[in-house]
Amino acid sequence: MVSHVSATLAGEDRAGSRVRGLPLDWPEVVTLVRRQMRSFVGAASRDLEDLTQTALERIYRSADRFEGRAELATYTYRVCLRVAMNHWRWYKRWLRRFERTTETTPEPEASGQDAAEAIAERERALRLERALDRLAPQKRAVLTLCELEELPAARVAEIVGCPEPTVRSRLRQARIELAAILRADGASNERSP
Repeated sequence: MVSHVSATLAGEDRAGSRVRGLPLDWPEVVTLVRRQMRSFVGAASRDLEDLTQTALERIYRSADRFEGRAELATYTYRVCLRVAMNHWRWYKRWLRRFERTTETTPEPEASGQDAAEAIAERERALRLERALDRLAPQKRAVLTLCELEELPAARVAEIVGCPEPTVRSRLRQARIELAAILRADGASNERSP
C-alpha cells in the first residue's frame, strides 16, 4: 500500500522525483519514513504500512512548509512520532472496548538449532513489544529514539519538542518501568507450567 501512495505522490511532481521543499528525492523519503515508523511501532505491527502511509501523506501535504531549519530526518521523526502517538492513544481506547485476541507464532521454515533460535528471538521481540505497549506514549517514544535508534538526547529533545532534561528524565523512568514490566513478565512465565 505504501508503494502505491509513494508512486502516486511522487507522480504529482513531473519535474522529477523531488517533492516541493524536501531536500531528498521522494523514494528516499519513503525509505526514511518507513524505517522510522518501524522503529516506533515494531516490524511485526499489523498497522505499520497504514501508519507509514499516514505519515507520508502528512509529510507530502506539508512539504512546502519545510523550511530546513531542522534536518529532514528530525522533521520526519516528528511526523512519525505524532502519527504513532495518535495510534497508541486510539489503540488504548479500543482495547477498553474490545477484547484482544491472542496471536499464534508461525513456525519458522528453518530446521534444527536455527529454528529454535528463530523462535526464541521472535518470542523475545514479541515480549519486548508487549512491554513497550504498556509504557506511556511519551516514555515509549523517548526510549525508542534513545535506545533503539541510538539518537542523542539533544536530538530527541528537538524531535519530541521538550527540554533535554525532560528527555533524560523520561528515558530514566522508561528504563525503570520497562525493566519492572519485563521482570514481572519473566516471573509470571516461570510460574506458568
